[in-house]
Amino acid sequence: MKTSDLILSPSLEPRRGEFEGYIAKALENVRAFAAKYGWSSLVHESFFDKVIIFDDKKDFDRTLLELCKMDSGMVLPESYCGALEERNLIAVSPEYYDKVYPAGREPDSYIKLLTHEICHRLHVRILNGDEEAMGPVWFFEGFAIFAADQFTLSKIKLTQEDILFIIGESRRGNYEQYSHVFKYFVNKIPLKELVANAKRNDFNDWLKNHV
Repeated sequence: MKTSDLILSPSLEPRRGEFEGYIAKALENVRAFAAKYGWSSLVHESFFDKVIIFDDKKDFDRTLLELCKMDSGMVLPESYCGALEERNLIAVSPEYYDKVYPAGREPDSYIKLLTHEICHRLHVRILNGDEEAMGPVWFFEGFAIFAADQFTLSKIKLTQEDILFIIGESRRGNYEQYSHVFKYFVNKIPLKELVANAKRNDFNDWLKNHV
């Protein structure tokens, strides 16, 4: 990417090379994941025009709300640290992310954060631009978590009853649990079949009948 396409808070400017490396590695991860599942043709076109990294969470929040055309007074969760909206990949600094989201600490966790956000856009491309077909929140977040290979150090254990409760919950929940649940189903049903069926109104019932 061109130097002008990466915008850093002034305090982060001396680390420009470091952030360029993070972005390059994240894109490499996305390409590798896409190749593994036969989606390489969907990663030829760029996913973003600019990358903006903030050292202040308030600046991140304000920018994200502007990009999403949402109420500027809305309070976003402290752990909401990355997004890709209107072809702008935005994120907080690695230090802030590490501080507010200890559950995500693992090797290359910041690269995985960027990979996760890009993979949401890959998911949309797989569905020919139909964001409504991405499925329930646990599924589309689980897809990005799985694609980014996050929570590799997780030690949580969920029962089948726990899994059924999580997929039936409409509110946004725990990403570490989503990782476990998504892997549970992808080990039983091919990923492409899961992605194709996530838009179903009876998706949860369909899952239960296929396990």
